[in-house]
Amino acid sequence: MDMTAIASLTSAISAAREIAQGAIGVRDAVLINEATGRLVQKLLDAQNALLEHNAALLQLQNEHFKVHEELRELREAASERGRYTLFELVPGKFAYRVNIAPEQSGSSEPGSAEPLHYVCQGCFDQGRKAVLRISEYVAFCPLCKDNIRLRERPAQATPQVVSAWSKRDW
Repeated sequence: MDMTAIASLTSAISAAREIAQGAIGVRDAVLINEATGRLVQKLLDAQNALLEHNAALLQLQNEHFKVHEELRELREAASERGRYTLFELVPGKFAYRVNIAPEQSGSSEPGSAEPLHYVCQGCFDQGRKAVLRISEYVAFCPLCKDNIRLRERPAQATPQVVSAWSKRDW
């Protein structure tokens, strides 16, 4: 064999080896790209699952807030109702009367008693608070316009018209 043939053979083998290494590199790049694509897809799936989880968590937090707000309102209403006692104004007609003593009204502070007043029973049972306007004969609710007759008015004689003016003052 001559040296040129050996050199050409060596050169061809080197080129084939470089081509093989290049092919392996290309194959590795394709495999890396495929693996990267699968990894990105898994990350996107995980991100979507996390977003769904966060949406569910936000909904639960909103429900939790609403329930606690409703509980607070119910406790306030129960506390407000505890400040009043059902009282019969006249037979068959009721109103709620404020508890005057601090221990009855739920307040521990002395001197924090409210003035005596009555609240319309019908309105208070519906969650509204209307202080009755009480005159000598009638208790009137300004919200529902209910009148409770407390006692009968005495019969009055026909009123006499008395004029402070006389004809000669003209």
